[in-house]
Amino acid sequence: MNCDIMSQVIELEIVRFSLGALRSNCYIVSERGEALIIDPGYESDEVMKYIQKNMLSVEGIYLTHGHPDHVGGVKQIKAVYQTKVYAPSKDKIWMGKSTYNQIGYEIPVDVYVHHGDTFDKIGRTWKVYETPGHSQGSTVLFTPGVLFTGDTLFYESIGRTDIPLSDFVHIKKSIKHIFEWFEEDTICYPGHGRSTTILHEKKHNPFVKI
Repeated sequence: MNCDIMSQVIELEIVRFSLGALRSNCYIVSERGEALIIDPGYESDEVMKYIQKNMLSVEGIYLTHGHPDHVGGVKQIKAVYQTKVYAPSKDKIWMGKSTYNQIGYEIPVDVYVHHGDTFDKIGRTWKVYETPGHSQGSTVLFTPGVLFTGDTLFYESIGRTDIPLSDFVHIKKSIKHIFEWFEEDTICYPGHGRSTTILHEKKHNPFVKI
């Protein structure tokens, strides 16, 4: 298990689990005993034990995009907690009945979201921003001070664009939009690797350095 307490913003606690062969980041974001789970990519006993040990009420699951290493653990969590699952509409091809779906079953998504959609969980409002490039439906998820960037923006890197339905030009445009949309001190929690900030990526990301 690779579990790290990444940050505490006021009472918001963010815990990262690095899961599976691709070491994708699953985040448990909690406040006052309520939790939002972001990108549970693999079934994980460690994730389930953490939820149980801390007696968290799972209020929702959010998927930044539809690739298998970010959605593979949804069914396990939903089976126990019967929580609502949110995912980007434009990546439905990866999660529904399609040859792109590598999981072997449809991901149980309850709400397909679009750019600008918001939802309230764990006492906060969360806003969806579409950031195509790594996949057609890639998104980032924002609440003030915190941004979950999925596989769009990494620490000094960006998501792969050598896979089906990805596009290098689009991901560069998306990241430049991210730089415009969010304050420089916003903390970014990516789908792989360590956290970063908007300011750091503006200065040091070789793919989109300003």
